[in-house]
This record gives sequence, structure tokens and C-alpha cells, in this order.
Amino acid sequence: MILEFIINGIKEKFGIPYKDDWISERLNEIETHKDNFDTLPFKIIELKDSGFLTKVKGLYSYISFYHMPWKYFYTDSWIAIAPSLIGKKFFCKIHKIDKDPIAILLNGELPQFKKAELTIGEEYKGLIIKITDYGLFIDIGYHFDWKCGSLTGLLHKSQLATNEDLNNFKLGQEITTFYQELNEKGQPIFCNDREKIDWQMGKPQELVGQTMWAKVIRKPDNNKIDLLVKGKYKSDLTLKKIGYPSKYRKKIKRIKDELKNGDIINCEVTGFNKKNRTLTIKWMIEIDTDIIVDNSILNNLDNETLEKLITLKNKTTV
Repeated sequence: MILEFIINGIKEKFGIPYKDDWISERLNEIETHKDNFDTLPFKIIELKDSGFLTKVKGLYSYISFYHMPWKYFYTDSWIAIAPSLIGKKFFCKIHKIDKDPIAILLNGELPQFKKAELTIGEEYKGLIIKITDYGLFIDIGYHFDWKCGSLTGLLHKSQLATNEDLNNFKLGQEITTFYQELNEKGQPIFCNDREKIDWQMGKPQELVGQTMWAKVIRKPDNNKIDLLVKGKYKSDLTLKKIGYPSKYRKKIKRIKDELKNGDIINCEVTGFNKKNRTLTIKWMIEIDTDIIVDNSILNNLDNETLEKLITLKNKTTV
């Protein structure tokens, strides 16, 4: 009691308001803002059952999920993104204020976000807000630190990468995905199949007429081979007479079966089939006096490193 008396005396001497006075002043200010329909910033403090504990003008307040600046159909979606919202600031109007006991309710349903410009094929980080039998709903508003609000779209299971499975994902998990397009409702559609995105953007088609490297993938079950241009685009090796001197065509037939898994050859891209996502190639056997790169040396290198080394080798060979 003595210590409290001394502290209060110091506050009174130097004009420092009592705690109760400060709270009373803040409440009066907030009440004025409510009457004037003013827009105020608020900070998210903590997740609650049906909303968030917040702060406005230094006082604790509350905003329900229903009055947040954007909506979700499911409470679990709010729970999924809640950790990323703690400490973030948004804008609101005062919905209701009571002074005894103190209760301040906020309404964040007002325009406050800048428009996000999404680029097809661009990589975005998002949070999984719902998992269904047919895919994942992802909110990439997280990518923009929520400054653009919520940007929710679907990553259909058919658009997952070959090494991904729906069962391996969890609600609230951060995920990297590629923006593909808007659906008829104007909602983002995502795709994790990089090759499919490239075909949509026309990247493989641009290779027609160019000399490229292709990697040999030999299938162990039937010993057939696939040739992947730049290590990623499937291709068909044409053996038609047109474009090949007879001696090279015979040589190709003879040594094709000798190609090992991981070998690299030079080829010319002569066409494409967009429906099947396949390039048509002609083996530049006149350049490849031997197989360009043996898999025993470079089979474990990534495609980017391979491309640099092959380009360097071709330049020195010329």
C-alpha cells in the first residue's frame, strides 16, 4: 500500500495518468471513433475458439472469424493459418464497445488490400487450408505476407508432381506451388507438375529448330529408352530418311540399343505434339562421333549443371 501511495504521488506530481485514467481515456477515444465510423489499425494477438484476441488503441479487443477481412467456409482453415497471422496488423471499425465490464468488438469487413498480380508459371508459397479427396485448397495470401488478403485456390491431385501424394500433406503446412490459371469463377488454379506448366507457357515449343542435349532413360523392365530433351521434356526420336544421310541412319539403328541409362546425346528438335507433351527430335549423329557424356561420370548431376558442362564441351569441340 505504501509503495502504491508513493507511485501514485509521483504520477500526480509529474502529470502521469493513473492506469484506470489511461484506460478510461482510451475507451472514450475508441467510443468517439465508433461514433465517427473511423477506420483503425488493429493487431492480432492470439487465436480463440471463434476468432482472435486483438489489440486496438493499446487495449485488448476481439474479432470473430465472421468479421475478419476475408472469409473461410471452415473454422479449421482459420486454425491452419493462425500462426502466420499473429502480430499482423489489419484495419477495422469498432463494432461494439462496453465499459463495464470492458469489451471491444471489431469489424474488419472493409476494403484494405492491394491487388496481387499473379504470373502464370510463377512459384508461390502458400498454406494448406483444406484437404479433400480430390486435392488441396491453398491460400497464397501467405506469400504476400497477407498484404493482399486471402488468395485461395485448388491444387488438384492430378496436378501434383510425380513424387507427391495427398496423404503426405497436413493442414496448415507450407507448400510451394505454381500458378496455372484462373477458373471460370475467377479462382486461382495451381499445378505442381513443372513440365505441364512449361507446355502451357510454350517453353518446349520454343526449342523447335534448335540443337539440344537429351538424356537417355533406359527402362529396366522392357529395356526400352526414353530421351528427355534438356533432361525433362519427353521426345520421340525420328528415324525417317528425310534429314538423315543413309550412313548416319544405319549407324543410329546400330548403336541406339547400346545407349546406357544416363547417357547424353546431341539432337535437333524438329517438332512437337502438345497433346501428348512430346518433342520430335533428330539425333545429330554427325556431331556425336562418340556418345557425348557417359553416365558413369555425370549421371548424378542436376540438369542445370549438365547443361553448362555440355555447352562448354560442345564449344571446345567446335
